[in-house]
Amino acid sequence: MESRDPATGEVWRRYDPADAPMVAAAIARARAAQPAWAARSVTERAALVRRFHDVLYRRRDEVARLISRETGKPLVDSLATEALISLDFARWTGGALPRFFRSSWRGAAGTTMWRKRVRLERRPLGVIGVITPWNYPFFLPAAGTLPLLACGNAAILKPSEFTPGSGAILEELWREAGLPEGVLQVIQGDGASGAALTRGGVDKVIFTGGSTAGRAVAIACAEQMIPCSLELGGSDAAVVLADADVEHAAAGLVWARYANAGQTCVAPKRVFVEQPAYAAFVDAAARAVRALHVGPADAPASEVGPMIRPHAVATIAAQFRDATAKGARVEAQAASTAATGDGYFPPTLLTGVEPGMRVLEEETFGPLLPVVAVRDADEAISRANASRFGLSASVWTRDRRRGLSVARRLEAGTVMLNDSIAVVGMPDVPYGGVKGSGLGRQHGMVGFEECVHTTPIVDDRFATWRQPQWFGAGAAQRANFQSYTRLAHGRGLRERLGGLPGTIRMLFTRKGST
Repeated sequence: MESRDPATGEVWRRYDPADAPMVAAAIARARAAQPAWAARSVTERAALVRRFHDVLYRRRDEVARLISRETGKPLVDSLATEALISLDFARWTGGALPRFFRSSWRGAAGTTMWRKRVRLERRPLGVIGVITPWNYPFFLPAAGTLPLLACGNAAILKPSEFTPGSGAILEELWREAGLPEGVLQVIQGDGASGAALTRGGVDKVIFTGGSTAGRAVAIACAEQMIPCSLELGGSDAAVVLADADVEHAAAGLVWARYANAGQTCVAPKRVFVEQPAYAAFVDAAARAVRALHVGPADAPASEVGPMIRPHAVATIAAQFRDATAKGARVEAQAASTAATGDGYFPPTLLTGVEPGMRVLEEETFGPLLPVVAVRDADEAISRANASRFGLSASVWTRDRRRGLSVARRLEAGTVMLNDSIAVVGMPDVPYGGVKGSGLGRQHGMVGFEECVHTTPIVDDRFATWRQPQWFGAGAAQRANFQSYTRLAHGRGLRERLGGLPGTIRMLFTRKGST
């Protein structure tokens, strides 16, 4: 298995892919190491997360250079959208972990269960398989493994076969921080290795990738009765309202669409603009696209790098040809380029896009952006929701009240106002999709919940008193419960007080008790 530079095709490192017996051996090692790791205190695990943060901080430039070499993205992107955000996630995880595990006795809700008190115990799931893609080959594995390791689980990480080094260095950083042997292991491989991991006896699978592979993971997990968390990409919509600052909206959407050569799950892939703002928005976006600098990661001026492999270029080129053959117009393409080779597709802005074109029906995973004029917000919402995906969306407007109204009607896991993509980099905010974009949530306290069994411990305040509903209460049981129901839920004071005598008899009758 080869790690190669997307800009040049140069193979600079090789890895041995893991077959099924190797995957099974890794799971067995994780199974053996996990109990001792889970037995450590929350304070100890949080301290180790902080040490991981410090190790990553010291080695951030090395990590960023590796990411850029494997993905082709400019170095500033590798620093800002991978290393820096991973540092944010590590810092937040170390600080939030003790709050998540803090538990104390509290009274149970509801009048019927007034005698009970409850505390929640959170226990790790065990061994979790994590399968991550190539487009953010360090941040996604880091963000995926941080909460599950912090919660006391062991993890088997299979990074993409296109970016094996970015996964391998994550394991190296954790070991330098002091994570015990076997608690995090990286296995290299392709889809066959991922399938072996999914069916190898882990306790949960966290998968980020394409919808076809994601459905296969979901089926495999269902057959084993184990949970899974799936992030399966999207065709995210942006709605630009007539009152929006079009220069601001264009700058934000051009960055969000073309950063990482358009290979971002939460990037805006369809833009719907209310008619009064359409011409001005297209003009601003076209100017921004023409100003983009395309080239390899090590070129100082590069803003957009190559796509991950030539087959990815071929896919986006086919979607482009479909649109232009059906009447779409090329409004703008990047004019400044130092790109050479077959790994590039020029950042392109399309107008005249109509339903039935692949750029509106499919996920366009590359630097291609269609802009569509709509009559009003209702049409924008209808067309935005006409997708099998629902990962995120954005609304651009000066009127926050109207923006919130539109956001509430969009079918997406997250909706951002006057920004795009940002949610995935917010460690305390739940992240995930609806419809065909996946199952479950990552990040935030909800992300911690995905890594544990939550077990309520229920205690009775009067341990030797029989429960009123138990057998043996006698013929008066029904009447007493009617009285208690009137006292607890009656609609007026007189009705409630009328239930008091029977309630007292019910609560203080200890017939048959020891």
